[in-house]
Amino acid sequence: MQKNNVKATLLKGTVAGVAALAMLMTGGVVAANAADGYTYPADLKQPDLVKLLGDFENYYQPANAYDKTDPAKPFGKGTVKNAAVLKHDDEMTQAINNAAAAADGTGDGVTTPTAQQQRALIDSDYKMRETLPDALGPVLGKYLADGLDASASADGSEANPSGPLAKTYSLLISDHKSGSYNSALVSDWLDTGTAKVTFNHPRPFVDRTNAGYPAAGLDKSVGIKRVPVWASADGVKHDAGYDGFLTSGSFPSGHTTYAYSGGIGLATLLPQLGTEIVTRASEAGNNRIVLGVHYPLDIMGGRIDGEVANATLWSDQSFRENKLIPAYNELQKYLADQCVANGNVKQRSDTDFATVQACVNSLKANTTAGYQNTFVDPVSKTAVTDRDSAVEVYTNRLTYGFKQTGKAGQAPVVPEGAENLLLTAFPGTSDSVRRQILAASEIDSGYPLDATSEGYQRLNLAKAYTANVTVNATGDTILKLTFGNKAPKVSVTKPDDVSTLLSDFNKYFVGGKGVTEAGKSVLAHDDKVTEDINNKAWGADGNSTQDQRAVSDAAMDSTATLYDALGPVLGKYYEEGMDGCNVRKFVYDCKLGNTTKFLSWANYGASTGNAKTVYSHPRPYVDRVNYNGTTLDLNGLKQTLNIKKVPAYEDEGQYDGLATSGSFPSGHTTYAFGQGTGLAYLLPELGPEIMTRVSEAGNNRIVLGVHYPLDILGGHIAGQSGVANMIAAGTDDPNSEDYQTVYGTEARKELVDYLTARCKADGYGDTLAACIAKTGAADDKGYTNDFTDEVSTKPVTDRASALAAYKARMTYGFAATGKTGQAAEVPDSAVRLLDNVEAFKNLSADQKKAVLAATEGDSGYPLDASSKGWARINLAAAYSAKVTLSKDGKTVVKVEPGQASASVAYASANGNGNGQGNGAGAGQGANGQNNGKGGNVAQAGNGQQLGRTGADTTTVFSVLAVLAAAGVTIVMIRRQHTL
Repeated sequence: MQKNNVKATLLKGTVAGVAALAMLMTGGVVAANAADGYTYPADLKQPDLVKLLGDFENYYQPANAYDKTDPAKPFGKGTVKNAAVLKHDDEMTQAINNAAAAADGTGDGVTTPTAQQQRALIDSDYKMRETLPDALGPVLGKYLADGLDASASADGSEANPSGPLAKTYSLLISDHKSGSYNSALVSDWLDTGTAKVTFNHPRPFVDRTNAGYPAAGLDKSVGIKRVPVWASADGVKHDAGYDGFLTSGSFPSGHTTYAYSGGIGLATLLPQLGTEIVTRASEAGNNRIVLGVHYPLDIMGGRIDGEVANATLWSDQSFRENKLIPAYNELQKYLADQCVANGNVKQRSDTDFATVQACVNSLKANTTAGYQNTFVDPVSKTAVTDRDSAVEVYTNRLTYGFKQTGKAGQAPVVPEGAENLLLTAFPGTSDSVRRQILAASEIDSGYPLDATSEGYQRLNLAKAYTANVTVNATGDTILKLTFGNKAPKVSVTKPDDVSTLLSDFNKYFVGGKGVTEAGKSVLAHDDKVTEDINNKAWGADGNSTQDQRAVSDAAMDSTATLYDALGPVLGKYYEEGMDGCNVRKFVYDCKLGNTTKFLSWANYGASTGNAKTVYSHPRPYVDRVNYNGTTLDLNGLKQTLNIKKVPAYEDEGQYDGLATSGSFPSGHTTYAFGQGTGLAYLLPELGPEIMTRVSEAGNNRIVLGVHYPLDILGGHIAGQSGVANMIAAGTDDPNSEDYQTVYGTEARKELVDYLTARCKADGYGDTLAACIAKTGAADDKGYTNDFTDEVSTKPVTDRASALAAYKARMTYGFAATGKTGQAAEVPDSAVRLLDNVEAFKNLSADQKKAVLAATEGDSGYPLDASSKGWARINLAAAYSAKVTLSKDGKTVVKVEPGQASASVAYASANGNGNGQGNGAGAGQGANGQNNGKGGNVAQAGNGQQLGRTGADTTTVFSVLAVLAAAGVTIVMIRRQHTL
C-alpha cells in the first residue's frame, strides 16, 4: 500500500450534484452524468494522516522515522510517553488475541485455526468480495457476492463492464490492475505508508526493547499466540504474514484503513444496512488484533483513516456524480430486482417499485437474520445478533476500553466534509442537518487520538445509520432526532391546519433552535406559572385531591371527566347512561349510544401530532437544552423547571413516556376541549359548566407538570375549532351519512330525552329546564371546584365563578403581545356551536356571530394573532347570554352573559325589554304568555327577563363593530371585556 503521499487538508465539497438524492429512500433512481472512462482526478490531495493522528505521539515518541537503509534497527530508541495508555493497549491486544485462540471445535488455535482465526485470516487477504457480503446477512449477502463475481474480469483485477454490478465493483473492489494486488478505487485510495514510517511503532509480537518499552516498565513483547497457516476448502492458502511485519510499523493499521474505507463505501451504497456494514468493517479491523499483528490504537487510527478517506472522496462533486451515485443506483436496483425475482418482496405495479428497504425488512436483515457474529472478548462483550447489539459492539470498539486522556464532556466536533458520509442515508437534508446527526450520535471527547483527529475519533457511524430525523419544511432544521431505528429515515414536517392556527407560537420559540428574543419574557411567564400551579397542587406528598383528579383526567376517559360538569344529579344520570360505551374505542352499546357516536366523531376534529413535531418544544421537567437530539438556546431561561412529579402518574411511567414528545400544543387538552365542546354543543343548557370543567382538565396537565399554560391555550384553540369545523362541514340532508346530521341531531334528542326522563322519574320536574333549575346544576348545586392557584384565584361555586375561572384560563395572566382592543374576529364555523341553544334558534347566523363577538376575550394575547379568532371565543359566556334585539328584531343591541339560561328579548323604544324567550322555551310578557318551543321569542309587550341574574354577571356588552350580511344589519357599539 505504499504510494506517494501528499499532505493536504480535507477538500471542501458541495452537494449540488446530488440534489436528486431525495428520491433514494423511496426506491427512485438518481440521475447522474457518468462519463465513460472516467478516472478519479489525480490532483485530489490526500488528507494529512500524520497531522490527523498526531495525538499518538503523546503516548509513544519514535526516535526517528523508519530507516529502510538499516533494516536491522528499524525503530530506533523510541520513548514511551504514557505507560498507562500503552499498558492498556498491550493488555487488550493479548486478551483479544488469546481469546480467539481458544479451541472451539473448529480448530485448536495452535495447529488448526479456530473459526475466529480463520475469519481473521480471510479478512487479511485484502479481498472486499470475501469480507463485505457477510454484513448483509445470508440472502442479500449472496445476491451481492454473486453480482460482484459476475462483474469481475477473468483474473479479478478489474471490473467487467457488462456485469450487473460493474460500477459497484469498480468503486469498491478494483478499478484497474496495479501490481500483485487488486486496487480498489475507494478501499485502496488512501496511503498510510508515510504515517507508518513517521510514527514508526513496533508490532506487538516483536522485541520492543530498543523501542523503550522495558525502560517504561512494560514487557518487551506482548504474549501473542500466532495463528497457524491455513488452507481453506477452496485450496487457498492463508498466512498471517508475521515475518513480513517484523520491520513494518504498526500504527496506523493499513488493513483496517482498507476495511473501513470499503465498508463505509458499501454503507453509502446500501445505507439501509449501514449499521451492519460498518460493524462488519470494525470486525475486520479487530481481526488484526486477533492475528496479533496490531494493537487497539492501531485499529482506532485505521478507522479514522477510513472515515477521512471516504469523507474526502464523497466531498468531491465530480467523484459523487461520476462514481458514487452511479454505483448507488446500480446496487439499489440490482438488489431490489433480485428480491423481487426470488419472491422476497412483491412489486405492486410497473410504477410502484419494490425497494431494498422492503426487502431488508422482509428478510429481517436489519434485525435477527442479518449480520451476526458470536465472537466475544473483553471489548466485544456481546455477540452480534441484531442491530442493537451491532451498535453496542461497534461503539465498544471506538475506544477499546481506554480511559479518557483528554477533557471529557466537550462540545461535539464534526469534521468538515464528514456530513457527506451520510449523503445517501438522509437525502434531501442540508449539510447542517447531517452534521447534527453526526454530532448527536458521536461518543464523548477525550479518548486517545481524539485531540488531533478533528472529531473523526468520536464519529459513531453505526449509531448514525439508525437515526430517524424529522426536519422542518425547508429541510434545514432538525425538529426531532432518534436513534436505534431499523433504518435511516428522513421525515419532513409541513404545517397542517392546527399548526397554522397556532403559528403565533413561533414568535416565542422556534423548533430545533430555541427561545426567541421576543419570546423570552412570554416563556419566562409560562415557566413561572407552570412551576406555581404544579408546586401548589402537589401539596405535602404529591397525593393531593387535585393531583389525583389530574391523574384521572389524564386517562382521557371523557365520561369520567365530563359527568362532573353536570352536577351530582344530572352528572350521575349521564355517567350511568354512558356506562358500557367507550368514546375512544367506538363502543356504542349503552343507553346514550348516539351521544357516544357524536363524541367519538368529535374526537377526530383536531390532531396535534403534526403540530407537536412542527413546534418541538420540550416538556417542563426534561433537559430543555439537549432535547430530542438537538441543542436548544433557551435565551437565559432555566434548563429544567422545578417540577414536582405526581407519584401516581410517575408510577404509570408517564413522565418517561412523554419526555420526547413535544409539549406544544397539549394533546390531552385538545381532546378534553374537543369532548367538552362536543357535549356543550349537545347540551348548551349546561355549556358554561361543561366548558369550565374541560378548562380544568387542561389546567390539570400543568398540575402534573407535563405542560405549560401556552400548551393548554393551544389545545383549547385546537379542540374547540376542530369540533366547530367538523360540524360546519356537515350537511343538512337527513338521509346523508354525515356524522353531524345523523349523530348530532339524534344525539341531542337522545341526551335531552334521557336526562328529562330520569329527572321526571326522580321528581325533579317534567322538563330539562325545570330539572336544571331544581337541582341547581346551573347554580351552586352544579359543577364546583375548590382548587385555586394564581390564575384561578377563587373556587368555582356557581355559574358566575365558573365563568370567572374560564376567563382566567383564556389568558393565564400573560401580558398582551399584540394590539389590544382590535375589532372582533369570529370564525364562521364558530357560529355552528350555538346550533342547539333553543333561545337562539331564530337568530340569524350573523346575529349569532354578534353574540360570540360581544362575549369574546380581548385581542393581542399570546396565540391570538394566528388563531383566526379562536383564541378569543368564550363559549362559556356565550352559552349563558341574554341577547336583546332591536324592536324590529334585526339588530343586536345588548348581550348579557352570566344568566341562568340563554335567552332573547326585544328592546322597547326606551330600551327596556318588551318580550323574551329563555332556554326552556317559555317566554312571558305582561300581556300574555308564550308557551312555544325553545327559541321562540315572545312578542307580548312589557315582558320581564325570567331567571336569576347574579350581581357580578349583569355586565352589559355593547357592540364593537358593524357587521352586515344577508340583509340584516347588526349594530354593536363598543364592548368592554369584563368576563
